[in-house]
Amino acid sequence: MKNIKILILALITASSLFANENIKEGKQLFDKWCISCHGVDMPATKALAIVYKGTGISPVIEQRDELNKEFVKYVVRYGRFSMPFFRKVEINDKELENLAEYLYSKK
Repeated sequence: MKNIKILILALITASSLFANENIKEGKQLFDKWCISCHGVDMPATKALAIVYKGTGISPVIEQRDELNKEFVKYVVRYGRFSMPFFRKVEINDKELENLAEYLYSKK
């Protein structure tokens, strides 16, 4: 029984380390692909400020707490409004998952 508890603890620790690495990679991807439009005072942020005016939703993507991973992945892959889509050769599925995890982790 003691060995099982140690194994479970080791697995939990390992999975949290992998999760932290995924979020770190997601942040790096955001800085590479997204921040030039979605950073503070950048074009997409200014456009979203108009779209979300009066709603209480932050136009700064990294400050939003209502984003879910599936929505992030959909918008990145297919685009939305004037945002272009990103092909799998630019952001592959694993990277997209990490990017979505990073933005979701901001809750």
